[in-house]
Amino acid sequence: MITQKATILCVYEILKTYTDENHILPAEKIREKLKLIYDVDMERRAVYRNIEALRSMGIEIEGYRENREGYYLAEREFELPEIRLLCDAVAGSDMIKEETGKTMIKKLIGTQSIFQGRMLQKTVFVKSGKKTWNKQLFYNIDALNVAINQGCKVKAKLMEFSFDHGLKERTDSPAVFSPYATIWAEGNYYILAKREEAEGLEHFRIDLIKDIEPLERGVDMIFGSFNPGEYARRYILEHGEHREVYTISYREELWQKLEEAFGADAEVMKKEGTEISVKISAVPSAVRSWVLEHLDECDILSPKKFREEIQTVVQKAWQKYWR
Repeated sequence: MITQKATILCVYEILKTYTDENHILPAEKIREKLKLIYDVDMERRAVYRNIEALRSMGIEIEGYRENREGYYLAEREFELPEIRLLCDAVAGSDMIKEETGKTMIKKLIGTQSIFQGRMLQKTVFVKSGKKTWNKQLFYNIDALNVAINQGCKVKAKLMEFSFDHGLKERTDSPAVFSPYATIWAEGNYYILAKREEAEGLEHFRIDLIKDIEPLERGVDMIFGSFNPGEYARRYILEHGEHREVYTISYREELWQKLEEAFGADAEVMKKEGTEISVKISAVPSAVRSWVLEHLDECDILSPKKFREEIQTVVQKAWQKYWR
């Protein structure tokens, strides 16, 4: 039996589930759904009172004054385009296992009306073929964030991939470390930490940590400036490399691919006909990978050392595959 005070929640659930700007319910239809779904008999005036009470709590509900038809929930925690983006992000994330992703997407869709939900269900959310992780990742993140907030060290097993696609314990495991921040970068979650007795900071992939145990010992203090975002950029995104400047020429047909790879880090220096020369400021590994991928379509102008490095790679490949 639903109490009288709880009926306001029933009215809210009906508005949330069965209304949007394209699907409006008059008071009589709300009364019918209350009876059908919750077995609640509510007078028309009580429907009006409950809607006004919801409005007084900051819930935006459009009504007869605005549309002359009935009521609908005008504002939700997430708009439909936002939910679609979140569903895409969940489906495309390599760290979320497919079954877990389906559950999360279902919950996200449940924040919309059933009509908007049907629209979303017609959207194809492409699954990545690399999904291998499960809910343990979320438990690890939660346990580490608790330790960070409490300022305590943790003991955990450090894992690495085995040849059978499973995990095996590393030779330097287990480890005791001070956790400082969780970082999302390059499609993975990392914990920024300092091992006990070590001097410098390290980062570990959180999905490659097991059996996290909080300890009754405070974290080691970090002296000097500490910026997790800058650390992530330098040591995770750029792998600890220093940016360098490169000059490359190529045919203009390649511009889209270069723009996708380097964006504002690539500056056009000269354009003659269909030939373009650009200056790129990036870490060596990123430029090296791009040049090798488009080796027959570009020419390295400078620095000379980098040009010679690519020549050496090509020569070794020639000796290996065409000798």
